[in-house]
Amino acid sequence: MAQNLQQLKKRIKTSDSIAQIAKAMEMIAASKIRKTQDSVEKHNSYARKIKYITQRILTDQDLYDEIEKFSKERDGKRLVYIISPDKGLCGGLVVNLFKKVSFYVQPSDYVVAIGKKAANNVARYNYDVLASFSMGTNFPKYDYIYPIIDIAKKFYVSGEVTKISIIYTEFKNMLIQEPVIEEILPIKPDKNFQENKMDYIFEPDPQSILKDMLPYYFEVEFYSAFMNAYASEQAARMTAMKNAKDNASDISASLTNIYNKSRQEKITNEILDLANGQQRI
Repeated sequence: MAQNLQQLKKRIKTSDSIAQIAKAMEMIAASKIRKTQDSVEKHNSYARKIKYITQRILTDQDLYDEIEKFSKERDGKRLVYIISPDKGLCGGLVVNLFKKVSFYVQPSDYVVAIGKKAANNVARYNYDVLASFSMGTNFPKYDYIYPIIDIAKKFYVSGEVTKISIIYTEFKNMLIQEPVIEEILPIKPDKNFQENKMDYIFEPDPQSILKDMLPYYFEVEFYSAFMNAYASEQAARMTAMKNAKDNASDISASLTNIYNKSRQEKITNEILDLANGQQRI
């Protein structure tokens, strides 16, 4: 019995320690997600304006023929970016992401892995990996994407690939994060603008403006995917750590109850032994 009590005490201590660690990780994730939401809100107004202007010029001026290389569907190899966390402990986020990856990515595709989980996964399945980058544990800075998108520009402009896609986890809200596939190039027309024909005076000409706008359009699409992936990771980790904390606390409470009952039983048995000994005397 004494040995069982010692084992119960160790298990209770372990459960309490796990609950404390999970609570600390939950609070860290909650802090990061709040900062992320602020950054996303600041970026969204800029991203929406870039996308709006680009689509407006393309649709109103009918300039898709002017940028046929960036707008026309062609047969050929694809370049797929996979954005994942560097670390685990974020529920089913990583598993769900790679279900989407296995569904979409073909052996003939080029792959760029962002995040250690993505790098490990693509290596396991022998994809044709061009490069790998770490995701990091802090909110991604805007200039971090430049060496990553330079790969896409190089391979797409040279014609070695004809389509560029990103697979990442989209942040819906604190409870819902969904893996999505977004095709960045070629640029697809936005149907919301096709029925609204308006006359504009452009200075300089629309072709020049569009040529200058496309790099920014490309950047905001990539950076939005990065921000969504980071926000999804923190939200999923916060939820997973909250569940882990609650489960560890429940186990600790259950073990404490068993410990108290066992201890009380031990004391009762000792009292009975003493009482029986006195009766024999």
